[in-house]
Amino acid sequence: MHLLLPQAVAVACAMSYAASNVAARLGMRHSNPVTMTLVSFTTQTVVLGAYVLLSGSIPPLSYFPAILFIGIGFIMPIVRMLTYIGVATMGASRSTALRSSHPLFGALFAILVLREGLTPIVLTGTILVVAGTFLISWQAEDSAAAPRWWYALFPLTAAAITGLVQPVVRFGLSSSAYPIFFAGLVGATSLVLSFTILPVIKRFQRPVWSVRGVKGLIVAALLENLGFVLFVTAFGLAPVATVSPLIATSPMWVVLAALLIFHRRLSWQTVTGSASIVSGTVAITLGG
Repeated sequence: MHLLLPQAVAVACAMSYAASNVAARLGMRHSNPVTMTLVSFTTQTVVLGAYVLLSGSIPPLSYFPAILFIGIGFIMPIVRMLTYIGVATMGASRSTALRSSHPLFGALFAILVLREGLTPIVLTGTILVVAGTFLISWQAEDSAAAPRWWYALFPLTAAAITGLVQPVVRFGLSSSAYPIFFAGLVGATSLVLSFTILPVIKRFQRPVWSVRGVKGLIVAALLENLGFVLFVTAFGLAPVATVSPLIATSPMWVVLAALLIFHRRLSWQTVTGSASIVSGTVAITLGG
């Protein structure tokens, strides 16, 4: 069972991110991505900060991993803003599919930066997972307005940055394995940065504090933060190439949620894509 722990954490992360994207989509009907980003980092800082203080899970003083995660904190506002813009403009399914292309970027950076090995079976599994997520998720949304092609640049850019961050997280936790503390440090850094640059952001989009919207955003933020803790934990347990593709199964869970909640009929894309994801997951698990 211990051998499967990283894979289980990665799949739980994917499910948490999927639920967060669905909740964010509903919440942003009455709000916007700027508000979602602020709520996300506020809850991350408060919840994880309180947990660290109450549990006393503070690592011994070590400047190097702290600097790495503070650096990630400067990057995460960009990643989440791009992600939420993608969800707001393209819908949860399509945006999450593009956002989940990060295993390809992550595997590339892991090989070039961390010199991690990529076996043929893990590579095959990565391709199957990414192909499956695109296949089952690139389907029509309920909205009659088709998204413009350049909207795809938002989640794709977020995916590329995430692919860069993943090996950094893996490298940082190899020096100090305190995932919740460092996730809280990332949240606090990102929150300070977000409020610092808020006057500039307001020129393009002002926060919308709707009561109906904020409820959904808080639920989305809590699920996002749970996903981020699981994200950091997964990369502390196993190589990037092993867990990154499993986190990319998030779109499958978005589609399955839509099937259960809205009773959509199974299409051939869903069946084929799900089979591809399951096959890829098995390949990654065996190859890892």
